[in-house]
Amino acid sequence: MGISYADAVQLVEREAHQQRGAYSTKTEICSLYNACDRNVFEAIYSPISTPRYDTSAMDGFALNSLATQTASPENPVTFEVIATTTAGDTPHQQSSNLEDGILPCVEIMTGAPFPVGQGSDHFDCCVPIEEVVMSENEVTKKRYISFAKPARRQQHRRLAGGDFTKRDKILGKRECIQPQHIMALASVGVTEVRVLRKLRVAVFSTGCEVLSPETPDRRHDFMIHDANGPYLTTMLKRWGAEVDFRGLIRDSEEEVENAVLKALDEKQYDVIVTSGAVSAGRCDMIPASINRIGGREVFHKVAVKPGHPIFFSMLPRRTDGETAFFGLPGNPVAAAACLRFFVLRYLSALQGLEQERSAVAKLQPSSDAPPHRELGSVQNSVLQCRKEADIFRPAIMTPCGKQVSVIADHSPGKTRPFLHANCWVHISRGVSEVREGELVSVHHC
Repeated sequence: MGISYADAVQLVEREAHQQRGAYSTKTEICSLYNACDRNVFEAIYSPISTPRYDTSAMDGFALNSLATQTASPENPVTFEVIATTTAGDTPHQQSSNLEDGILPCVEIMTGAPFPVGQGSDHFDCCVPIEEVVMSENEVTKKRYISFAKPARRQQHRRLAGGDFTKRDKILGKRECIQPQHIMALASVGVTEVRVLRKLRVAVFSTGCEVLSPETPDRRHDFMIHDANGPYLTTMLKRWGAEVDFRGLIRDSEEEVENAVLKALDEKQYDVIVTSGAVSAGRCDMIPASINRIGGREVFHKVAVKPGHPIFFSMLPRRTDGETAFFGLPGNPVAAAACLRFFVLRYLSALQGLEQERSAVAKLQPSSDAPPHRELGSVQNSVLQCRKEADIFRPAIMTPCGKQVSVIADHSPGKTRPFLHANCWVHISRGVSEVREGELVSVHHC
């Protein structure tokens, strides 16, 4: 059946590590608006502390909490409003000296800085506007507030550096930028980031039976629509790659060789992916064709289900390094499994990313279709598997993430059962059955 999955993964990562040096130095500056799902070159640290000043968490009045400790509805404390500060204003710097025996306060809006300078320590809290009674002297136009309960020191006050402090890490080296990182980076004034160049991937579909836009109309009834090309392209783009779908290769050794060599000449791809023509039939010419044009075969066939005919080779470039070549099986779900558990592994290792760790969930019976016993089925609350291979099964994880059910109809040539899958279940080689309620390894789609 081929080498073990564990050995195959080790070989995939070894080849990626050998190519990483040439790839990892190729970076570009990216606007924050376009940085999501890109991998940063180096760790990013906050260049400033935020907020820079103590700021208000409420619309209200900055005042001295100690002066309110005897306040009550029967005996409210009165303050004079000496200034108004809004978010973005320069902090107020007037002293806190008494005027006419009345303590000062500063009207302060949400996000506005607390007063600074001489006497600023007297403005140690904010009381919400909803909790004061406001008044105005008609002659002097001075404004006053009355407050009728004790305030706490530092209440509704955001301290300087209470969010980020200077040199706080925001992103680790090679980490993938997510929307929440964008928010954090923008909040500390970062507008551009240095990211790794996007991986460049070429995708081909193969087979005379595959329907493509250039296929003559008279043959449509006897052909099948290409599901692999669009799916593989979409998933690779979702993983952050720059992907070119380069069309269909007919079942011809010459066409395979010409198409792959042309791709290598036109663009320095990091990976080339094909689907179909990798098994042992008369039309399965991918391995021999790649070997003929100088490919260095790493492995052909792995003890996995589905996807055991997978082919992996390294193609020489005209410049530095090599381009990885993955020949995936033609059945759509088999191609999807190999893309997920081999190609993604190579892409992650090439970028120096931390390999994902599987989750675990309790197996529950599937109810989507009658069981199929060839590769494994849930029957009488037991998932039966072939011991000689690692099994990858499309599955449905519950919203809580604690239970998972495999897709019962798991034929690798059917796309309908795969429609609602949101994860994969991995059953390791040597396991013959898993019972309901036992823990299984789960990977996101």
